[in-house]
Amino acid sequence: EAIFLALKENAPKLIDADEPKSSLFLDNARLNLLPYPARHLVDAESYRYFIGNERAMSLIAQLGCPFECGFCGGRASPFLRRVRMRSLENIVCEMKLMHERYSVNGFMLYDDELNVNKGMIGLMREIRSAQTDLGVLWRLRGFVKAELFTEEQAEAMYNAGFRWILTGFESGSPRILENINKKATREDNTRAVEIAHKAGLKVKALMSIGHPGESAETVKESMDWLLEVKPDDFDVTIITTYPGSPYYDDAVKDKKKRNIWVYTYEKTGDKLYSVEIDYTKVADYYKGSPDGGYHSFVYTEHLSADELVKLRDLVEKTVRTKLGIPFNPSSASMRFEHSMGQSGSLLPEHILKISKPIRD
Repeated sequence: EAIFLALKENAPKLIDADEPKSSLFLDNARLNLLPYPARHLVDAESYRYFIGNERAMSLIAQLGCPFECGFCGGRASPFLRRVRMRSLENIVCEMKLMHERYSVNGFMLYDDELNVNKGMIGLMREIRSAQTDLGVLWRLRGFVKAELFTEEQAEAMYNAGFRWILTGFESGSPRILENINKKATREDNTRAVEIAHKAGLKVKALMSIGHPGESAETVKESMDWLLEVKPDDFDVTIITTYPGSPYYDDAVKDKKKRNIWVYTYEKTGDKLYSVEIDYTKVADYYKGSPDGGYHSFVYTEHLSADELVKLRDLVEKTVRTKLGIPFNPSSASMRFEHSMGQSGSLLPEHILKISKPIRD
């Protein structure tokens, strides 16, 4: 609707659909009225993504993440923070349609965290019921928030067809988890892995380094934690200060170094330094390139950018070797690694929102 409004001859210069009081804001009622994605307009048959042995496609059941992680974009955006969930019937009908039209039995749910909504258990039951009605077995994959994860949720997910979950644990260091403003503790994260494994769910641990206060000791804490809890897969990346994230928006210019920005976490005083990036020209700010290695655009008081890269590589090699987890393949067609199998690309200039402070 906002797009059509913008196309009018007398359209206002600024159309703000991020304002909750706006008639354009996507609330629960409007979310349920949206048509399903026009998958028929793309070559769906060429999409090769599998969950287990099942060909899979993706969908989103709910919008919004209410948490305030320092590295995450959109933390000042009501559209990206307010949790809104489609009706259970609406979600399951889309899954049935995808199954019938595209012959898929796999579903990747790209919700920020499936378990931030109290309706999650009911959704799992409806998904299970749909499979019974159709006489099929589906396989699903999605994200959960560690400190909210319960045995009831794990069992419901397994019964619905989940065999893998992904969780952004980020760090094994209590200090870094505090600096991220993660809300989850090391103990919360350990418990989440234990709950998942008890229910028969495999866990992919999404880890990151380069946060405020990161040091060789905190990176080792992350590596030791991975070796302790033994996830079934993991990735470890060097963070980047994305526009719209607290790490970016709340950073100030370094008074001594040109093109360097400094973010300080107020509760601990730990700092993160970031290099000015032109997101319209640089693509390997996101998880690096397996063919060309990682490149860090951040550093801390304790670790240089090069040291962060070396430690990231050390964690990757050590944990995969000791836990017997295969290394990710590297090829020209998979230039940029992604936790969920996506490929990286340049960000078009028109989507970059000016955030505070204005960077000149």
